[in-house]
Amino acid sequence: MATDGDVHPEPFDPSDIALEVRITGIDRVLDDESSFLRDFSAVVVDGDSPTTPAAALGVVGGWIGWDALDEDVHGAADAVSSDAEALGATAADIIAAYPERWVDTVVLVDRMWLEPRWRHHRLSGRILADLVYLLRLDRDSTVIVLQPEPQREEGGPYEYGPKRDAAMAALRSGYANSGLEPWRGGDRCWWPWPQA
Repeated sequence: MATDGDVHPEPFDPSDIALEVRITGIDRVLDDESSFLRDFSAVVVDGDSPTTPAAALGVVGGWIGWDALDEDVHGAADAVSSDAEALGATAADIIAAYPERWVDTVVLVDRMWLEPRWRHHRLSGRILADLVYLLRLDRDSTVIVLQPEPQREEGGPYEYGPKRDAAMAALRSGYANSGLEPWRGGDRCWWPWPQA
């Protein structure tokens, strides 16, 4: 989810909005029918209004794969792109670290972005929860991974330096407040399974 350390949103109560994710596309990856991963794209909207994708509050996109235990998650992601490879490697590590857990699905989030006024309100977890609900996934058997990368308000990543460091710290803090955790202290995050 993009953020900017200089953005100060207008105050509002995020529990007052009926935030919804709407899938805008699921398709083959690079027209490769042999890949178990599928591209997905979605918009985030206020569910209380007749919002169209053009009036979206944000977007979510990446790759999703079903029957993950029967697949080479890392290899499949590596065949897609370098961004997918990093996420797929982390998902494969998580699966290997929990051999007692049956993992049916992986969700590799390549992009999660919200308009500036909706940032800093702990909405990442709500967005992921609604995505899981909409796709009818079992939360207890789904691995969800993303890699934070702050984006400038005018678009594009920050140059390395103090502004990027501050934006990254704000983004990581927002993810942590939404329930995401860094995987083994690294630069990729995952959404841990609910505690029993």
